[in-house]
Amino acid sequence: MLITGGFLKRRKINTVESKEVRPTSSKVRESIFNIIQSNSDILHHGDAVVLDLFAGSGILGLEAYSRGAKKVIYVEKNPNAVSLLKENLAQFDIDYELIVSDAILALDRFENITFDLIFIDPPYASKLIESSLAKIKSNNLLNPDGIIVVEHNPKYNTTEIALNLGYEVLREKKYGDTAITILSN
Repeated sequence: MLITGGFLKRRKINTVESKEVRPTSSKVRESIFNIIQSNSDILHHGDAVVLDLFAGSGILGLEAYSRGAKKVIYVEKNPNAVSLLKENLAQFDIDYELIVSDAILALDRFENITFDLIFIDPPYASKLIESSLAKIKSNNLLNPDGIIVVEHNPKYNTTEIALNLGYEVLREKKYGDTAITILSN
């Protein structure tokens, strides 16, 4: 799989498709970053801090770093995905932190830090979107001008959940069996 934009464009990362790791396609990634760029300039200042929950291969965080993020914090608990993520991150001289933990528990570890961009891409069969969004909101982890990108099964009603938690829905898009919902405070 190739990084689609920024200074790492066309650099290859390793992926494994399984029930636990489902890499975001290049078409969806390009769309995500086009939407981010049309709604915000958070990646243009070079000081954005990004949180990649359920990081898998790390492709979303690497795309953000390649496009101008200052630092990416990856959270992943699956041992196979963690090994893959470490292998991918070792290829690049980037500022990152890897937290091997349950994502919901990890959200309680961030004190005195807020994020400019948060990716939430849990296993589709899980019910972790609502608890992730609720924990981000209750812990005030999103900067006032920050953006959350949720990748999910199109059958899952992320919009209703987000609105009930007090988020603003900036955009929703569907790509076959993948949907993305872009949120802000």
